[in-house]
Amino acid sequence: MAKIFLLLLVFGNPWLVRAQTDSIVVPESQVLDLELLVAEAMMNNLEIRASVSQMDAMDARIPQEKGLPDPEFKFMQENMPDFKFNEAMFSRFELMQEIPFPSKLGSRSDLARIRAEHSHHDHLEKANEVIARLKEMYFELWLVQQNLVLDRENARLMAQFLKIASSKYGLGLVPQQDVLKAQVELSMIRNDLLSLRQRELSAKAMLMSILNRAPSDTLGFAIIPEQVEFDANLDSLLDLALHNRPMIVHDSLGIVEGTTMLSLANEEYLPDLKIGVERIISPSGAQEGWSLIAGISIPFAPWSLGKSGARVDEANATIHRATALYQSSKLMVTARVKDLYYKVRASKEQLSTYRVAILPQAQQSLTASSTAYQTGQTDFLMFIDAYRTNVRLMKDYFMLRMGFDQSVAELEREVGSRNIASGIYERNSQ
Repeated sequence: MAKIFLLLLVFGNPWLVRAQTDSIVVPESQVLDLELLVAEAMMNNLEIRASVSQMDAMDARIPQEKGLPDPEFKFMQENMPDFKFNEAMFSRFELMQEIPFPSKLGSRSDLARIRAEHSHHDHLEKANEVIARLKEMYFELWLVQQNLVLDRENARLMAQFLKIASSKYGLGLVPQQDVLKAQVELSMIRNDLLSLRQRELSAKAMLMSILNRAPSDTLGFAIIPEQVEFDANLDSLLDLALHNRPMIVHDSLGIVEGTTMLSLANEEYLPDLKIGVERIISPSGAQEGWSLIAGISIPFAPWSLGKSGARVDEANATIHRATALYQSSKLMVTARVKDLYYKVRASKEQLSTYRVAILPQAQQSLTASSTAYQTGQTDFLMFIDAYRTNVRLMKDYFMLRMGFDQSVAELEREVGSRNIASGIYERNSQ
C-alpha cells in the first residue's frame, strides 16, 4: 500500500509509464497525447467542419453583393394577327440593365463582409467549444483510469490481507469476522471495477464521437503532467477575454452590422437607374432602328415611403439589440472568467495540501495500521477504517485534480485562448 500513491502519480509520465512495483507498464504507443487529440479534433470534428462550410458560404456572398443585378433581355412580336408569329408587324429586342445608386453597392458589400466575419468568429467559438468538451472528457477518462489502477492495486493488496486473515483464523488468532470482512471488502472492490470499466468505455465512446473516429477504433491511456501549474493573472485574463473571445468580437460586430444596415436603409431613399437599348425590326423592312431607354426608380413616392421608413426603424432596432447583447456578453464573460479563476486557484491550493500533508499522513496511518494488524497489535476493523480513509482521500484527490484541469479548460474557452495555465496566451487568429 505504501507505493500506491507513487504508482498513480508516476502514471502521468508522457514516455514509458512504469510503477515502482512493476505491476503497471504503459507503452508510449498507448498513451493519448492531448495536444494531438486537439489537432485531430480541429481537422475531423463534424461540428467544426460544418462551421467551416458556413464560413465559406458567407465568404461566397461577398462578390454576389458587389455585382450589378442580372441584366434583362426582352423579345416581343407585336401586332400578330391571330397569333401568327411570322406575320407580326414588328419585332422588338430589348436589353435592360438596372444600376443601383453607387453607394448602395458599397454598403451591400460591406454588410456581406461583416456577416462573413460573423461566421468566422462563429467558427472560432465552435472550435473553442468543441476543444473544451474534448479536454473535459479527456480529464474524465484520466480520472476513471486512475481509479481503475487504484482499485486493481487495492484488490491485489486486499487479496493478500484475506490470506493473512485466513491464516490467522486457522491458527485461532483472529475471529472469523475478520475473514468475512476482508471477503466483503474484496467483493466491493471488484464490483467497483466493473462500474469503472463501464465508465471508461463510455468516456472513450464520447471522445471518439468528438474526434469523428470509427466505432471500431480504440483509445489508450489519458495522461496529465504530475505538476499542478497555473500562473495566469486575472487582469490579463479579463483583458484577453474582452478582446479575444470570439463571442465578444461577434457581438461587437453586431453593432457595426446594424450601423451598416442603417446606412443602407437611408440609401434606399436614393433612386436607382435603369438603362437599355432596343432594336425594332419590321418584316417588310419599312421600319428598322435603335432606341435608347433610361429611367429611375421613385423611392420617395407617397405610397412607398412607408417601406423605406420601416427599413430605417428595423436598422435602429437592430443597433439597440446588438448593443444590449454586446454589453450583456461582456458582463457574462467577465463573471465567468472570475468565477473559474477563483475556482482554479482554490483547487490548486487544495491539491497542494493533499500532496504535502493529507495523503502522506493518510498513507502513514494505513502503513501503521497494516503493520499493527499483522503483528496482532490492533484488530481488523481499525485496519479497514484506515484503508478506507486512504482510498477515499486518494479518490478525492483524483476528483479534485480532474476538476482543476476541467476548470482550466473551461477558462481557456471563456478567454478564447489555449495553454493559459503557464501564463503564455495563444490568441485566436481573428
